[in-house]
Amino acid sequence: MAAGGTGWRGGRSAILWTLSIGQLVSWGLVYYTFPLFVLPMEAELGWSRNALYGALSAGLLVAGLCAIPVGAWIDRGHGRLLMTGGSVLAAVMLALWGRVDSLPLFYLIWIGIGVSQAAILYEPAFAVITRVFGPDYKRAILLMTFIGGLASTFGIPLAQILVDRIGWRATLDVLALLTLAVGLLIHLPLVPGPAIAAVPIADVPATAVSASERGPLREAMGYPAFWGLVIAFAGYGLAFSAMSFHLIPVLQERKVDTVLIMAVIALIGPMQVLGRMVLMAGQRHIGTVSLGALIYLAFPVSMALLASGISSWPWLIVFAVIYGVANGLVTILRGMSVPEFIGPRGYGVVSGALTMPTNIMRAAGPIAAALGWSVYSAYAPVLWTLAGIMVIAASGFGYAAIAARRRTRHRE
Repeated sequence: MAAGGTGWRGGRSAILWTLSIGQLVSWGLVYYTFPLFVLPMEAELGWSRNALYGALSAGLLVAGLCAIPVGAWIDRGHGRLLMTGGSVLAAVMLALWGRVDSLPLFYLIWIGIGVSQAAILYEPAFAVITRVFGPDYKRAILLMTFIGGLASTFGIPLAQILVDRIGWRATLDVLALLTLAVGLLIHLPLVPGPAIAAVPIADVPATAVSASERGPLREAMGYPAFWGLVIAFAGYGLAFSAMSFHLIPVLQERKVDTVLIMAVIALIGPMQVLGRMVLMAGQRHIGTVSLGALIYLAFPVSMALLASGISSWPWLIVFAVIYGVANGLVTILRGMSVPEFIGPRGYGVVSGALTMPTNIMRAAGPIAAALGWSVYSAYAPVLWTLAGIMVIAASGFGYAAIAARRRTRHRE
């Protein structure tokens, strides 16, 4: 069926909603649940926490390294095979995890999970949706990330209830079955295959395409805006990952009450969704540059606020609101900035090239923060460093926006 056919367009809503539900389940079960298995695995297997988190970092690193080939596959129309295969691989790895009794095998399992994450999480889903929706991709990405923003709210409580009632090994079997269902019931029947032509994001003059012998990735890497976005998103990836795994120890170091700590952690997720709701309501009035400026102002402010030593509930709530809203919006910014700042050609492979350094820094974040804490025996210097990194990331986004605007004016 042609991309512009009536039947295709009539089915776009079904593709968007079901893929969004797939993101909710995949993020909630394959990504967010890891910390829930640490304590029971420590108790049963006697492995150290550093060893367990090392496997997580290995998986995130592999996910980053797979980002470019994944994007290239989707650009060639193989999204169905890729996302279905990724879900099946994730299900197999989760089932094996539930039977693991060897630390080296656990690392191999998490390397497999990293490969699967590269094939089923936001970046490949964005690439598929962009092929389906063409110039309407922004609205589609907003809806997908809005639903996906509830992933931790869905996945963490479900997994925790199962761990408490049936144990961690049986819980992983349940997660494997649910992940397999996503692959067989959503990705296999609904992700477009190579027979379906992509809807162009924008008209690209044939002379402009034929005049360049470079592929879309090489062409993108020749633009200064690309490297500005690399700095912006890689800096975010490192800081976000460090905060994800060290926020609780930071607050414990300050003797914050456990109930308040849990309240702060619980507030961040809904703030992500709130930020996306506000953006959905005002999307016609908020451009990509304005959105990025808001996000990259909020991140250094939130980091500096936490680094200043806050421990009372009003200030911690302010931190959670600012950090949560910004974190919810940056995922949307990644999806929107590629075609607007760099161009519509090769969305999947270019997005993958931006994702790779982001995920590598995301893998390094927890370890880097832990090493910083061991050097200073305190988190304040680590947090100030993260605030500085976010300032550099903000500068990268600003440079990308200016470079993209200059290129647009030059073409005109």
